[in-house]
Formats: sequence, structure tokens, C-alpha cells
Amino acid sequence: MNGGIAVANLFGIEVRVSLTLAIMVGFVALIGTDQAALVDPGLPAALQWVVGVGVAVLYLVSVVVHELSHALVGRRLGVTTTSVTLGLVGGLAPLSIEASQARDELAIAVAGPIASLAIAAVVLPLGIAFGFQGSSAGPISGALLVLGALNLMLGLTSLLPGLPLDGGRVVRAVAWARTGDRDRAALATARVGRLLGWAVTAIGLVVILVQDVAVGIMLAAMGYLLGGASRGLEQRAEFERLLRGVTVADALVRDVSSVPPGLTVDTFAAQLGVEGAPPAVPVVEGGRVLGVVGVTALRRLGARRLAERRAADVMAKPPQAPLVAPGDPIWTAMETMQRRRLDGLAVVEEGRLVGMVTRASAAEAMRARLPRPVPARGWRR
Repeated sequence: MNGGIAVANLFGIEVRVSLTLAIMVGFVALIGTDQAALVDPGLPAALQWVVGVGVAVLYLVSVVVHELSHALVGRRLGVTTTSVTLGLVGGLAPLSIEASQARDELAIAVAGPIASLAIAAVVLPLGIAFGFQGSSAGPISGALLVLGALNLMLGLTSLLPGLPLDGGRVVRAVAWARTGDRDRAALATARVGRLLGWAVTAIGLVVILVQDVAVGIMLAAMGYLLGGASRGLEQRAEFERLLRGVTVADALVRDVSSVPPGLTVDTFAAQLGVEGAPPAVPVVEGGRVLGVVGVTALRRLGARRLAERRAADVMAKPPQAPLVAPGDPIWTAMETMQRRRLDGLAVVEEGRLVGMVTRASAAEAMRARLPRPVPARGWRR
């Protein structure tokens, strides 16, 4: 689910759609089309597909509302969020919104499910009401019922008590409030999520064998993703604990060269990432940092097009590549680079470029905090 494709910028928050959600939206379109054919067999096939695509689009909008609810509540509580990535069950917004208090964590976690359940509470009665209006309103009624049921499922499923689902965040917030230790709460919740993933996968396999193959496959896939995500989040919690207190300043690469936005890429591409040089370069104009150009982006561009593109054409700019300060946590910078597939971020202090933080420099700062192995003692005679 990392990365995704940017589709919109709402309230200053970049919305990205993952491949898993794109596949899910396709399934929703099929479900909506089948429902339209069921309630009105005489409806032309083209109109059945119009209804199905309409349901899929509205479902995507409802998922956006779900995730933006997390982000906007977090913003109200003082937690900055620059982007959300929409996934199979909700998305990654809760993972990028880290509250400093258990109470705020709980409020952020429940915001998404409440939004989805509120949509279901409005749409389902409308669908039922349209159902009494006669056969001509049948496709509209069926579409609303499908949309309402999907939001009801999204709201309830996201409350399952396993990370990275919202219910896992609720459990973590409650455990954090009871123990006063966020690290212990996170590790315990991740383990619960892993067990839940195994259980959901097993239920899916049973459903495949005895009842509905499509539903069983969806359950098994959800359980597999949940278990894998929980394992990853357990490792994430360990690394986050290890790197607590380490800042961007500890991984800062100073004395980096910058390029103007109008410079063609071929004039500086060969110098990136060679002989100890950073794999990314900041783009600066009039003392203001506009973005960064990294080796990964240039590789995607291709050697033949380097002379045709300027730095401004290929740079990653905020919010895709946010500017960071020396005092920011290194963990946040590492997550941003990993999630956005960036080679580096520009480090700015009081509006002035002071250097870069790269994946390599962040990894070196992390290695410096790893516990050193105790050398084995030889046998004494």
C-alpha cells in the first residue's frame, strides 16, 4: 500500500489511491452492475454499467471521506498530516497521524468509522425509501442499498481490533491510556492484529470450501494483508522505539549543491549518487527550496529524455516531498522517503537550506543506535 497514485488535493491534504483499492473499486462496479440488472432486468446493459460505475465512484468518495476524517480530526488536535493513502479497508492515514496523547489517538482512530457508519445511516434508509417508489426507481434503490451496505461494512470492518485497522488504533489508545507506555501498547496490539489476521484467513478458507468462493477469497485476502501488516507494524514499533530521540540533524548531509529549476537534467544527472555524493539534489530559486530531484526519478525518466527535461519538470515538491527541519524526528523523515519512494529530503532552517537527509544517511543514523553484539568469549583452560 506504500506510495499509491495521487488523485486529488483536498484541504491541503494529498489523496493517493493504492492498487488494492483500485481493484476493490472495480469489484464494486461489478457488484453495482449486477444489482442494477437484478432489480430491473429490462434496463439496457449500458445503463446497468452506468449505475455500477456510479456506485464505484461514490464508494471511492466515501473512502476518501473516511480517511479525511482521520486527517482533519488530527489537524484539529494539532497533528499535521500532508497526505493519506487509500487502501483495501480504509487506508494509511492513521499510520501517518501520530498523536502525543492516548485521548487524541482515540479520537483520531474513531473518526473514520464514525464517518462511514454515518454515511450508511443516511444512504440505507434512502435506498429503502426509493424501493417503494415503483420499478422505475429500482436501479437507484439498488445502487443506494449497495453503497450503504459497503459503507456499513467499511465502518464495521475497520473497527476490527488489529493494526493497521482503526480498531487496532482504538485498542492501542486504550492500552496506552491504561499502561502509560505507548511502545508496549503498540507491540501488544500488533500481536493481536497478527492473530486476528490468521483467524480471518482461516474463516475465508472455510467459506471458500463450504459456501461462497468470492466472499471467501476476499476474507482470506483481507486476513493475509492484516497479518502481514501487523508483522510489519510490530517491527515498525521496535524501530520507532529504537530511534526515539534521533533527529534529522543526526543524519544531516551538509554542503550539498543545489540546482535552479530551469537547468536541464542532463547537466547534473551524472553527479548524483557517485563518489559519495548525495543521491538527490535540492532545487532552489531565489533562496527558496522548491523541491528535490533524486536518482530514482531520473531512472524512471530514462537516459534519452534527460536533455529534454528541466529540474522543475522532474522534481518532487511539497507535499509529495515535504521540507524537514533539523529538529524533526528522523523516523518521520525515513517513513516519508520510504512511502513516497524518494531518495532524499531538503532540510531547511528558518527558511534557509542547510543540507539534505537521504536514505543512506538516515540508515547510518539508525545503525549507530543499534545495540552492538556482545563478542563471544573463548573457552578458558
